[in-house]
Amino acid sequence: MSPQLATDHPGRERPRTATGPDQDPTTVLQRRVDNLARALHTRDAIGQAKGILVAHYGIEADEAFALLTRISQHTNTKLADLALTLVTRVRERRPALPQHCRVVTEVVQGLLERPGHPGAGRPVRDGVDR
Repeated sequence: MSPQLATDHPGRERPRTATGPDQDPTTVLQRRVDNLARALHTRDAIGQAKGILVAHYGIEADEAFALLTRISQHTNTKLADLALTLVTRVRERRPALPQHCRVVTEVVQGLLERPGHPGAGRPVRDGVDR
């Protein structure tokens, strides 16, 4: 069965598209807004996690991102979820100088020691898993 053709302009025929609640402009725009809000939240968490690692290890932002990416792949965890977990755990422990360095290392170590992941329990020192 061939699709029905719409002819809005003489000589130009195009297949008619289905319309429904998913095609409603308001629904489409709301979905875009929701996706953008989620992306902003994700970006914020990743940025905070990078900042924690930069401050703790004295590394560049791109190195902090690479470390987060390695841990994410190592633990098979979405990068955004990992970043949010890191930020939340460090914040919950409310590190105060000079203890904050130990707290960040312990949190990163704990993320790597999640059971069932390859290489679990490998120590983290100076921002490098070994």
